[in-house]
Amino acid sequence: MTLSVWIGALLGGAVIAWALQHIGAVGTFLGGHAIIIVYGGSLAATLISTPGSMIWSALARFVRLFFPDGIPSLDQAIAEVVRLARQAQSGGGILAIQGESLNFARGFLHRAIVAAVSSGETAETRRMMEAEIRRRRSMGMEDSNTFRTVGILTPMFGLLGTLIGMVKVLQTMSDPTRVGPAMALALSSAFLGISTANLICVPVAGHIRLKVMDETLIHEVLLEGVLDIASGKSPYVVELHLSSYAARRRAEAEEAQAGGRQASAASAP
Repeated sequence: MTLSVWIGALLGGAVIAWALQHIGAVGTFLGGHAIIIVYGGSLAATLISTPGSMIWSALARFVRLFFPDGIPSLDQAIAEVVRLARQAQSGGGILAIQGESLNFARGFLHRAIVAAVSSGETAETRRMMEAEIRRRRSMGMEDSNTFRTVGILTPMFGLLGTLIGMVKVLQTMSDPTRVGPAMALALSSAFLGISTANLICVPVAGHIRLKVMDETLIHEVLLEGVLDIASGKSPYVVELHLSSYAARRRAEAEEAQAGGRQASAASAP
């Protein structure tokens, strides 16, 4: 997914650069009037509505989209758990793997193993690790919502800049030679706000949301695998369980998304 982010970012930037160069209005559309109103206003509104820690968290997650984040694929997660299950089976139980997979999935797998060894109860291990999964998911969704909020604000401030620019247009109606530049200045804010929302904020919010859902599934699969190992299940049974669990969770997610789209369509006028 990192490659798709790079391709999308470069392609979007190239499209905007080509459009501005084609019409020869780079300076007009990227002038101080538009930048100050759109970005300055959106930043001010975001600071009012969102704590600073959440803004920094969202920006950090945005940067991480362009680089590998240490989260394995589903197949890699299942393969690692099955490997640990074989090692535990040959070594006499879960105690044999408590020093394994220290950095796998950013350390989540190791923490789940330590929790299982320390508590000695699958129910307690599940409770602790599911609480961490929920916390991670909540933080990720808040980062997504931060970009979604900015994606709503930037077009609105673009419209505000256009309204302010229209006042200048009306003030120059008596001089036809000044109407054109004034109109271009008015529309530049709308262009900047709309392009920022549709090329950056909304796609980034959606991408973060998808990554959070994928990470949640990976963490759930890893937790189920550790609980299976702690229960003494064979590697073959562990692999079958994780594969079926992942397929079921994905089907549930797809059904939930389909239900949400149907509800949105039904509520639309």
